[in-house]
Amino acid sequence: MKKYMDIDNARFDDVYLGNDITRKSNTGAFFVGDEIVIQEKFDGSCASIQFNPETNKIDAFSRRQKLDFKKTLDGFFNYVDALNITLPENYVVFGEWGRKNKILYDKSSYGNWYVFDIFDLDKEEYLPQKEVAKFCKENNLTYINVLYEGKFISWEHVKSFMNSPSYGDRQEGVVCKNQSRLSDKESRLPYYLKVVNDDFKETKATKVIDPEKEAERLKAEQLMNSIVTHNRVSKMINKLVEDGILNKELTPQDMKTIAQNLPKRIYDDCVKEEPEIIEACGKYAGKLCGSIAMKHAREMIVG
Repeated sequence: MKKYMDIDNARFDDVYLGNDITRKSNTGAFFVGDEIVIQEKFDGSCASIQFNPETNKIDAFSRRQKLDFKKTLDGFFNYVDALNITLPENYVVFGEWGRKNKILYDKSSYGNWYVFDIFDLDKEEYLPQKEVAKFCKENNLTYINVLYEGKFISWEHVKSFMNSPSYGDRQEGVVCKNQSRLSDKESRLPYYLKVVNDDFKETKATKVIDPEKEAERLKAEQLMNSIVTHNRVSKMINKLVEDGILNKELTPQDMKTIAQNLPKRIYDDCVKEEPEIIEACGKYAGKLCGSIAMKHAREMIVG
């Protein structure tokens, strides 16, 4: 049986884990402009299916074992036994089976299978998410909730989808999938990363503060504050209204849409108008630009 990959938590800085091991950032496979898909992380049980040519039936699997009438994974085996779909022999379809776990979802979420990936055994690679979505549509399967499809902007932008639950009142986090690096077998860095909300993290890490790096970051923050001003943010929000992305009367409910659009527009505007300062901020430019812009936006709209 083909097991699903282990997806690492995204690490953005060097962190100290309490056992003298420093784990560095693992986000190096994500570049601004890469095509990504951000999906809601569903807290159920990983389950998969694969066509068995010997029996001419579709086999069902939990994460670690083949299922049968005695081991059903709370009914997943029975669900698969009743499936009527065409499944190529080289496909292993992975999804999350809705069953009670840490998060209590809406009752309608249980007993459903949320497909999130397909592995091609012949090519030894995962299919692009557009093909996964197409397969689900053609076979009447439920595709996992997609929060964003488009260009990678920043990890702050990815994090803006952390509280957008569609299956209940709480959300474990998101999974960010780099479609541009999907077939890159040379890179040792992960092209799938998850970001988990704080109350679901299994490890609480404490940052190791480097005085020189902190001084560098504070200087960059001071410079960025000089160009990402209240007036610039206000101007850009007005443009979002003019473009029909936001309504004229803004409410706190608009913050999600603002988080999806404002940081990139502010950054692009600063690159155009203040390139020297952007360059001086170096690696901190994108993250600081987004966080400062959103701070001003929250002050304007939420108070």
